[in-house]
Amino acid sequence: MSQKRDMIVVWPAYLDSRKTRAQGRMVPKNVAVDIPTAEEIFEVSRDLNLQPILENAKKMPQHSWERPGRVLVNRKEKKVKTLKMISLSLQKKRGLAKKQTE
Repeated sequence: MSQKRDMIVVWPAYLDSRKTRAQGRMVPKNVAVDIPTAEEIFEVSRDLNLQPILENAKKMPQHSWERPGRVLVNRKEKKVKTLKMISLSLQKKRGLAKKQTE
C-alpha cells in the first residue's frame, strides 16, 4: 500500500476531451485528447520515464459500468502538472499538437 502513496492514479477520463469537469476531466479542454485509452497513457508515461503500471481490469468509481483501466505513475510533480504532461504527449503522439511555424 505504501507504494501507491508515491504514485498518481491516471484514469482515461482525466484526459478525455469529451468529458466535462463534472464527469472527471482534470486537464483543460485544449490540452485534453479524444477518448484516450489506458494503453496509450501507459505508453506515453513510459516514454516520459514515469515508471507506469497498467491496470486494465480497474473501473473508475464514478463510471462503474465502464472498465477503461487505469495507469499508476510515479509522483514526480503535482498531479495536475503530471496529467498535463501526459496529455500533451498524447497529443504529440497522435499528431494533434499545434504547429508553431506561423
